[in-house]
Amino acid sequence: MALLRSLLPALALWLTQAGQTHARAQGYVGAQHPFEREPVFNPSHSFGHSLPISPDGSSIPHFEIVGHPEILSDRVILTPPHPGNQRAAIWSDHSSPSSDWELHVPFRASGGERAGGSLQIWYTYRGASATGTSTIYTAKPFEGLALVIDSQSGHGSIRGFLNDGTTDYSIHHHPQSLAFGQCDVVYRNLGRPSDLKVVYKAGSGLKVVFDDHLCFETNKVTLPQGYRFGVSAASAENPDSFEVFALKLVDESETHRDKAQQHDSNEHQRRRENQHKEAAEHHARMGHEQMKAEKPKYEYSDEDVKAFKNADAQFTDLHLRMQALTHQLAEVQRVTGEIADRVGQVVDLISDIHGDGEYRHGLSLKSLDDKLHDIEQVARGLERTMHHEGRKIDQIRDHHENMPNHLKEAITTHGPRMGFSVSLLIVFQVMLVISYVVYKRRRSMAPKKYL
Repeated sequence: MALLRSLLPALALWLTQAGQTHARAQGYVGAQHPFEREPVFNPSHSFGHSLPISPDGSSIPHFEIVGHPEILSDRVILTPPHPGNQRAAIWSDHSSPSSDWELHVPFRASGGERAGGSLQIWYTYRGASATGTSTIYTAKPFEGLALVIDSQSGHGSIRGFLNDGTTDYSIHHHPQSLAFGQCDVVYRNLGRPSDLKVVYKAGSGLKVVFDDHLCFETNKVTLPQGYRFGVSAASAENPDSFEVFALKLVDESETHRDKAQQHDSNEHQRRRENQHKEAAEHHARMGHEQMKAEKPKYEYSDEDVKAFKNADAQFTDLHLRMQALTHQLAEVQRVTGEIADRVGQVVDLISDIHGDGEYRHGLSLKSLDDKLHDIEQVARGLERTMHHEGRKIDQIRDHHENMPNHLKEAITTHGPRMGFSVSLLIVFQVMLVISYVVYKRRRSMAPKKYL
């Protein structure tokens, strides 16, 4: 009994963990919410919903990176803990078509006691082209929503700002006064990610939730469709390190459609069961040609797990699919028999060709062999011709390559002798000088007449 009592807590813990694991596998949030399913995120406007975040370590699918953040497998460090005004941003590369949406941004901020910085969540018209890595204090006129998470005098806060494209926050003397909503939060140096959730519905307005606690909400905010989501961060000289683990968008309009479809799932289940029964009976009595013509009508499509409400529906679906599988196997067996018959016919045809030596169209194996022999002879002759022509080409190439050497040798051998010409010129000039000297001497020795 003592051993059993010591094992009971461990057994209870194991059963609890197994139940939670099964609930997560079925799409539930946890044991505390047994009928609340995890939201389905829009993959073209989300990152971090599946890991790794980046396929190559330098880019994020469907998003534009501005600045130089550190992209890891499970998070993006927008402002690494390096001194000196770090800035970075991640923007969706296309606009959101949803009118009702829910945005999840898990993040973590850490730094020194006197460190500074801010994190902005954007939903603007022009996205990165207009805002880039700006903060609310340096942003030029933009159209849309901005949520700012920062600290003032050691107190953290979340503030919401709206702009219709006419207000320049970068030159305003006191931007904090333009906030339409605000709440105080503790978000720095918690050692865990904080969860920021922004919910917008066209009929009820905007709601901001931080760590499952309502921050602020208003029904006086109207946000159009077709804007772009983004997140940016900036740090001061003593930096705060902002890490963003995900930016996940839930299309609320899609969720409402799913709920409406789920509301009619019972009727859909009955129609599907009747269709399966009809398909099973039809497959049983259908002939080969008729099956070929109408089989696509009774193909089974994949069903969402949400469509099955109880064990009877699951068993009925399994039973009908097993019947369909049996009929399909029978169809495979029939087709295999047809293939075997065709193969037998081909084998008989080959046997006839080898036995008679001639096909019914008049083409004999001997004539085919003769033609192949002639083609082989022609190919060999062509090969010899190409070889001979190749030798000629090689000779011509060698002649052209050696032509400079031949020209040099001819010029050296048969050209005029430069040494002889130079020697002759020197001898001629020496004789000319001697003649001039003799002429001058004789003239000086000749008798002179004086007047």
